[in-house]
Amino acid sequence: MAVFTRTNGNAQTVVSVGAVSVSAETASTPIMIGVGPSPIEFRTWDANISLEAQMGTNEAVEILLKWIGTTSTVLGYQVDGNVLSVMTQAADTTSWTQSNANTALSDAGYANCVIEALADVGFKLAQS
Repeated sequence: MAVFTRTNGNAQTVVSVGAVSVSAETASTPIMIGVGPSPIEFRTWDANISLEAQMGTNEAVEILLKWIGTTSTVLGYQVDGNVLSVMTQAADTTSWTQSNANTALSDAGYANCVIEALADVGFKLAQS
């Protein structure tokens, strides 16, 4: 779990972004602020080869990120060995399968890179 050291403020929700007094604007009702209508997804893509060696232009990592980006907005990613961890604001994750990922890689000329496992890891991008 991520832990942040708070230097000021508290853990309450954001209740006002306007110039009006907080109590007058919200009457003690918190307003939840999100990044949009789609959920944030955290997924890992495990390959059969080192993805650290596949981070160049038109190589496996870029191909996967472009493919993932066709149905979501990529907010961040991390490559660790043969694992690609991706944080997205997802629109549609139903196409995120091993078969479809491998088809995207194969169509781009990377048939030797095979996605062996996918995982929804929740709010965790790296193993700890």
